[in-house]
Amino acid sequence: MEKSFDITVFGATGFTGKFILLEVLKTAKSAFPGQKLRVGVAGRSLERLEQLVNSLPSSANFPDITLTIIIADVKDEGSMRGMCRDSKTLIAAAGPFRFLGEAVVNACIQEKCHYVDITGEPEFVENMTFKYHEQAKAAQVSIVHVCGFDSIPADMGVLYTKQQLEKTRGALPSSIEMFFKLHIAGTAGFAGHYATFESAVHGFASAGMLRQLRRTANRPQVPKIGPTLPSNPKPHWVQKVAAYTIPFFFADPSIVRLSQQMVLQDKDLQAVASPPVQFSAYFCIPSFKTLAMAIFASSVFGFLAKFKWGQRLLLKHPRFFTWGVFSHQGPTNQQLAETSFSETFFAEGFSKELRDQYPDPEALRQVKPDVSIVTSVSGPEPGYVATPKIVVQACYTLLLEKDKVPSGVLTPAVAFSKTRLIDRLQEQGIVFSTVQETSK
Repeated sequence: MEKSFDITVFGATGFTGKFILLEVLKTAKSAFPGQKLRVGVAGRSLERLEQLVNSLPSSANFPDITLTIIIADVKDEGSMRGMCRDSKTLIAAAGPFRFLGEAVVNACIQEKCHYVDITGEPEFVENMTFKYHEQAKAAQVSIVHVCGFDSIPADMGVLYTKQQLEKTRGALPSSIEMFFKLHIAGTAGFAGHYATFESAVHGFASAGMLRQLRRTANRPQVPKIGPTLPSNPKPHWVQKVAAYTIPFFFADPSIVRLSQQMVLQDKDLQAVASPPVQFSAYFCIPSFKTLAMAIFASSVFGFLAKFKWGQRLLLKHPRFFTWGVFSHQGPTNQQLAETSFSETFFAEGFSKELRDQYPDPEALRQVKPDVSIVTSVSGPEPGYVATPKIVVQACYTLLLEKDKVPSGVLTPAVAFSKTRLIDRLQEQGIVFSTVQETSK
């Protein structure tokens, strides 16, 4: 059946959803030259959707795009299926996804609509993968989670780094360490929206459910190549990034691991597999004062998130418990303009020559890697500038290169490994680069 819409943005009236819709308007002409793109603007409130559409720049500025309002509510299965039945692809921007996401995923599979989202909730991602992967494969639908800042820079960054290692003396990857930095250029500081904070509260509160889900899913262990990558869970100074570091406690490590587990577990994904790698990730904190404040705030947050009363307290006073960072107002335009991010990947691997000397994998575990490389992924403010750019390009990739994307419930590195997504991101200012190559 012919679909009425090329792209539907569900949750378009939300804080991030508005930025996503604007990004579609800004980039569609260059992505689809000579074509008229049909865009659905979806949500549950007709009044808010009309206000949003009326607030957009004049349609005369976007003659190659038609916008149509769609009323859809996750509590109304008929409306969800109708939205997905009419859409080729859908960008899901309504969270928290643990409460609102499953109805969208299910409707997309039932109505053969490809899907990307901006969730950063590992429990939701792993639950959807466990419950719906085979159904999506059977329906020949691609459901791709974490297609915003969580976790395309990290997941595709690891894939990019593996590829660069392989170009250096045919090296087999062994380990990758990622260091995330937030850069603040001005005096306005960094800020986030309440919806992001709300998802984090519920995510930390359900850590036990995620552990149980992983036991049930029984995914394979990722093989280790070479010596075990040491990890340091304590705050410490790392000279090579000139910063104090703490473990990265958001979605990226979980997603990188899941990408590798999926291709080990599902033989149908072997065509998009890349070599396994040990992975660890850290936040970089520039000063001891900031480190102390981060430790204090995260300790209070972690304690309160364990209890229902604590969760209510956190959600009632987000600004108080985050040193003013998160609020219902979200960041100002100045804060968005003055913030950027970088992720630096330090990777090691074994050259073909060294592997020929030590063909036994067990013997290789006793040998130091002889090839190292440093790569980087960088871009603008991560949550509300980079995320719309990233998820829109992921959606365009589904539209333009679906023949290169497997079907199933997927992570970005599994879905997009054979596509031009990284090239598209480069064109939008999400920069993947090689910083340094070393052969020992």
